[in-house]
Amino acid sequence: MERIKKERYTLLAFALFPCMVWGVMTLGCIMIYDLNYPEFVSNHIYHITYLLRALVYLSLCSNLYKRWSPGFYDAHKKIYLRYSLLAIIAIVCGFFVKTRFWNYILDGCFVSPFIEEVIARFILYKARKHNWKLYAVVTVISSLAFSLMHIAYNASLHFNANIRTELGAHFVFGCILCSIFWFFPRLSLLISIHSISNLWGILATKLGYPW
Repeated sequence: MERIKKERYTLLAFALFPCMVWGVMTLGCIMIYDLNYPEFVSNHIYHITYLLRALVYLSLCSNLYKRWSPGFYDAHKKIYLRYSLLAIIAIVCGFFVKTRFWNYILDGCFVSPFIEEVIARFILYKARKHNWKLYAVVTVISSLAFSLMHIAYNASLHFNANIRTELGAHFVFGCILCSIFWFFPRLSLLISIHSISNLWGILATKLGYPW
């Protein structure tokens, strides 16, 4: 009984904290950028710090999975490592992208979907082995963490009236992705949907397409 309870608490912790910590790390970097580079951030500085942050954090999460849920991690580590590696490759590609628009495309359609889905929803493979009630709790917690992580990305929203709208939109999007995973347990599918959604948003905001 104690083992089952411990396993459930571990599951809920992994649904909440990876996103939250990544969001705080990202916010800290953004604040440093704004302090030291108020007009612009060098492309190389941005990608070097992003690369180091991703390498350290993805490795840390991997070790935590090995420590607290070794059976689960061993069963799915190829998936974790595959998408972590793709995220790192995408970040490295950013060193060769010179325009801000194409950096938005690279980050929004490749880097962020790979990293965020690994961080936020890799745990769904484990949650899905439990009953639907626990899976629903994990869905709510991970989606809330996912929405708060995105608010951390954008410091201008912290005292903005639009913060509730942004929180709600990301929370609903997270719940939709978790619901899809219950029926189609493939992280690659969630990454694809996430990537297409980000592309849609980038084109709408940067090019002003009227949809």
